[in-house]
Amino acid sequence: MGRTLSQLTHELGVTKRTVQRDIEVLSEAGFPITSEMRNGTVFWHLIEGFRAEAPISFTLTEQMALYFSKGLFKPLQGSPIYESLESAMQKIGSQLPAQSFKFLRGLGQGIAISSFGWKDYSHSKEVIDTLTRAVFNKFTVRIFHRSPQREKAIEREVNPYKLWYVNNGLYLVGHDHREDDLRTFAVDRIQSAKLTNRRFEIPPDFNFEEFQKTAFNVIWGEPQEVKIRFSPSQAPYIRERTWHPSQKIETEQDGSIILTLHVADLDEAKRWLIGFGAEAEVLQPRELRDVVALEVNRLARVQSSLAWAGRSHDEQLGFLGAFL
Repeated sequence: MGRTLSQLTHELGVTKRTVQRDIEVLSEAGFPITSEMRNGTVFWHLIEGFRAEAPISFTLTEQMALYFSKGLFKPLQGSPIYESLESAMQKIGSQLPAQSFKFLRGLGQGIAISSFGWKDYSHSKEVIDTLTRAVFNKFTVRIFHRSPQREKAIEREVNPYKLWYVNNGLYLVGHDHREDDLRTFAVDRIQSAKLTNRRFEIPPDFNFEEFQKTAFNVIWGEPQEVKIRFSPSQAPYIRERTWHPSQKIETEQDGSIILTLHVADLDEAKRWLIGFGAEAEVLQPRELRDVVALEVNRLARVQSSLAWAGRSHDEQLGFLGAFL
């Protein structure tokens, strides 16, 4: 009766540490797990007479959804949010039949989840924990935040309305007392956070969904109309995705398309557009067309100078001689 750690490791196909963690989770979930020593070896088993009946069951797609949810939050690995998600998955798994739990652990063999350009939140555990408590208990929080343009962090007091996870990044949305305005702060740039003893109320006119609609990425404000023509080769790629809630697409006779958006920050739109190179043409506003052209010209000069510096002396002379 019972199983040793070695036997459980072999039968489940996991590490010894995983088995030990699963035993802890099952115990915390209320399963009457006990151990006894036999001939110097520890055997683990359920108390005699206990009959486990799983109160919940999941379909294949539901189990895949759980796995995907964990993978989508992988950029937050090392943060209390991700650790709590792992703990929740363990507790859910403890309620499943053994075969289903084993299947849930093995989903990684059949599906994969990847993210690009995520940030490291392993050093932000205390900050995220403090911000989470501040958001849900409506406490004003004192933070030291360093923007990319500054060398030193600035102390600010913020009424935190919401934690916002977007494009593999975590942001704090709230009223900044220093600027007396609604602001968005990248959590990874917050060096420290401390609760004050003052509570706040979110203004009744604060509508996060409406603010979000004006942001191309994370910066919101007064929206303006942006029109971009994409070449026929890029049209299918643009058409198959939703880039912004406000988008409208018109198809031209030559197969190109015109994408219309209403967004607040042109700098975010510029960074996105440059990735398409000559396949994207800004039709309006003129300001965005000019900043894209300026950025492309700067890029061309930098790359040309690097390419020239990388040539040997003889290659440089030969290149100049071709124009003489």
